Formats: sequence, C-alpha cells, structure tokens
Amino acid sequence: MKDRLLDKIIRFDILLGIVALVIALVAAFFSVYGIATLFAGAFLSTVVMGTALEVGKLVAVTYLYRYWKQTKLWLAAYLSIALVILMLITSLGIFGYLSSAYQKSATAYKAQQDQIVMVEKTKTYAQNKVDQAQTRIITLNALRTAQEARMSEAMTNTFISRNAITLKQLQEQTGEMIKTTEADVKAEQGKIEAGIQEMGDIEKKVSAMKYADNSKDIRTFEFVATLFNTNLDTVAKWFIFLLIAVFDPLAIALILAYNVVAYKKPVDVPHVHQPEPVVVEQEDIKKKVVQAKPSAFPFQKIPKTLPPELLPEPLPEALTSHDHAPVPSDADAFMKGYFKS
Repeated sequence: MKDRLLDKIIRFDILLGIVALVIALVAAFFSVYGIATLFAGAFLSTVVMGTALEVGKLVAVTYLYRYWKQTKLWLAAYLSIALVILMLITSLGIFGYLSSAYQKSATAYKAQQDQIVMVEKTKTYAQNKVDQAQTRIITLNALRTAQEARMSEAMTNTFISRNAITLKQLQEQTGEMIKTTEADVKAEQGKIEAGIQEMGDIEKKVSAMKYADNSKDIRTFEFVATLFNTNLDTVAKWFIFLLIAVFDPLAIALILAYNVVAYKKPVDVPHVHQPEPVVVEQEDIKKKVVQAKPSAFPFQKIPKTLPPELLPEPLPEALTSHDHAPVPSDADAFMKGYFKS
C-alpha cells in the first residue's frame, strides 16, 4: 500500500536517481571547493579539474556496473583503483572544506571568549575595589570609636576638666578628627556603590557578548568535549571524519542502486544450433513436381466405372415401363378436391 502511494507521487527509480545525483553533486561541491581553496593561486583551474574528475567518477561507476563482464581485466582494475583514489580525494576535499569552516568558527569563538575573560577581569578589579572600600570603612569606624572614647575620657579626666582651655582644644581636635573620619567613610561608601554599579554593567556586557552572535557558536561541541573529557578540536575532528565516511561512499552506493533498479542486464541465453538453410533451385522443383506419383487415399482419383460386383441390382420391368397408369397419391387427391383441373 505504501509503495503504491509512493508510486502515485513519483516513481521509485526516479526518486532514487534524483537523491543519488543530489548527494553526489553536494559531495562534489564540497570537495571541489575545499581543494580549490587549498590551491587558491589557481582557483578556477582547480575547480574545472575537480569537476571533471567528479563527473568521470560517476560515469566510471555506471560503466563498471553495466559492462563489468565485457571489460578487459586491466581496464576494470584500473577503473576500480581510480575510483577508490577519487573517493579518497573527494573525502579529503570535504575534510578540508569542513575543517576550514570549523577553524573560522573556532577562531571567532575563541576571540569572543578572550574578550569575555578580559571583561570579567575588570569585574574582578571592581570587586577588589569594593572589598578594599569595605575594609577601609571598618578601619574608619574603629578609628571613630577610638576618637569618641578619647573625648569621653578627656571629659571625665579631673586634671583636664579643671583646665578649660585645654579641654576646649582637645574637644575641637577630636571633633575635627571625627568629622574627617565620617567624610572618609562616606567616600568609601560611594566607592562601594560605584563598584557594585560597575560590576552590574560588566555582567550585562558579558551576557551581551555571549549571546550576540549565535551563527558561530560551537558550544554544542564544547558540551560534548566536556562530556568525553577531551578538547573541542578533537571532537570536531572526529565529527568531520564521521561525515566524510558516509558522504561520498553513500553517493557511490546510491548510484549503483539506481543502476540496479533502472538498468536490466541482458540474460545469458544458451546457444541453440540453427540448421543451415537448404537452397533448392527452381528447375529441381519442377522436375520433382513432374515425377511426383499420385498420393494415397483420400486424394486417389476415383474411376468413372464401378466393377460389376459393386453395381446395384436392376429394377423390375413393371417399374421401368412408362406405359402403366400412375398411382394416385394422397397429394393428388388433395389437389383435385380444392382445385379444378
């Protein structure tokens, strides 16, 4: 049922041929472009050469399938070896193309990661400034506590309290020191607020850099690399190997499958000996016709007279005479009754 439904849409042999041709053309494009990029000094010439080799490879596959038995051994061996070498060249071209594309993406990704690291270092610097400001505030608070304790001690000291001028000078000095300490604390608090704001801006910048350009994002490979405890380049290398292992060989296999479906090999029919034709001249035929004897029964000529023993017995004279009166029949009586004579 499914085959009939597929045949209503498109014949399977046509579909198989289209798919095989598409895969072969895509593999050829990747291979030719990769090889031409390697020899960039003669790009156009390399493209022409690679295209000719790819077309020749497909024709050679079809030829070997259809005319394997009729082909000389040395020619079949050479074409088979050439096909294997061309498959390796195609695979290497595909590997070069995909490796080049990966290197571009990996380079951009690594540059982006380096920028993120640099920005995150500024975040660390801002964090250090915040920590230093917090430490400075703790120190200033301790100093202010000591200054306040000193003022309280001066107020309770009997010797200082009796000297009004000395007490007033001590209070003024201590007050100025406390005010300076409070100003320093406020300055450090401002530094902390600025540092926190700077770290927030850095976080936003890092997030924007991470998700700015996803077209060159290879974090999927990075996840696989982490999963298998290896680096990113090794994962990409084996992934490309898997692709080229099934790319061009699949195209060749589908070309062969199309030939199996579309091309019917001639069936070997056993040789039957045909008798040689007999040439008979016209004069010989006339002689044979003249000398031919009458054939046997039922084509034997019947004699005009029968032998006496086969003749029928004669009728009586009364029946053979023409003088006797005719005997009326029932038909005559019927006719006389309805018709006049």
